[in-house]
Amino acid sequence: MALITFSSNDYAEHERLEVSKDVYAAMANIDVDVAKDQIPSIETRIRLLPGVTIALVKTSSLIVHRRNQELQDGNDDFSLLINPANHSHWISDLPRVGELKGGPGTGCFAFNDRPGKIIFPSTTTHMLNLSFSRSLLGQLVFDLESAKNPSHLIQEPLMHLVRRALELTRSDVALADNPVFETNHLLDLATLATGARGDCAIQASQRGLAFARLRAIKADIRAHAWRGDINLGWIAKRHGVSPSYVRAMFERNGQSFSDYLLEQRLQRVFSRLNNPAYYGCSIANIAYDAGFNNLSWFYRAFKRFYEHNPSDIRASEI
Repeated sequence: MALITFSSNDYAEHERLEVSKDVYAAMANIDVDVAKDQIPSIETRIRLLPGVTIALVKTSSLIVHRRNQELQDGNDDFSLLINPANHSHWISDLPRVGELKGGPGTGCFAFNDRPGKIIFPSTTTHMLNLSFSRSLLGQLVFDLESAKNPSHLIQEPLMHLVRRALELTRSDVALADNPVFETNHLLDLATLATGARGDCAIQASQRGLAFARLRAIKADIRAHAWRGDINLGWIAKRHGVSPSYVRAMFERNGQSFSDYLLEQRLQRVFSRLNNPAYYGCSIANIAYDAGFNNLSWFYRAFKRFYEHNPSDIRASEI
């Protein structure tokens, strides 16, 4: 699962225009137009997965074309073009979609075997491009091509798709042991984001969306585990699902919600007991700060989880 990076800023200023029009354009198989006397700034990170390419681009003002000459590469992938940033926008003019303003949190689909144009009008604009091999999406691509009206992207699966795609463009991200798993997960979310129906939507919802929801909920718990008032209902409300749905998701994965929350709090305590910056803090204060409000329960849970008392862990590090 290779990660490829490019930055025009790695080159001398007088070389950046040529590099952008030659090196970057060749990487993306596009043609780049830059206004006269402007020096382009283009940064991109590309993650290659089986059948899927994720490209995160941050660029200055320019226009990107894919004309008949670029279409000779034979690339017939299906792409989702998404603006993941909280400012600026781009304007696309693509077959089956028409002209569209890609504001923050929005996007559209594109067919790579057809010509098109994208305008990046601002000094800093972001685009997340997810390209899927046409054979992976099969019937879905056919339905989108034959539809009378373009599909509108569905927000919840799109949100999860963007979150995971952005994570995968980082060099420090934890990747699945099996690359095909990452491909299938993105495929499920893309299927739902484009409004697929029928059996493929049911499978994608049961597999991809459920996994994405659980991942997002676990991330939320890790971020807020220190709150003494966090509970099943609080988490469910934040994610727009019922408490019973959250409980069932955890149970299907072999762990209860309360056990996962407890594990995060215990790990927070353990890490601070091993951190010299907290040697001056009492164990009780560290436990309270991790979200525990009953010290007797905390000591019993810690001993059961780590097979040592908190004071033993601290003593071994001093």
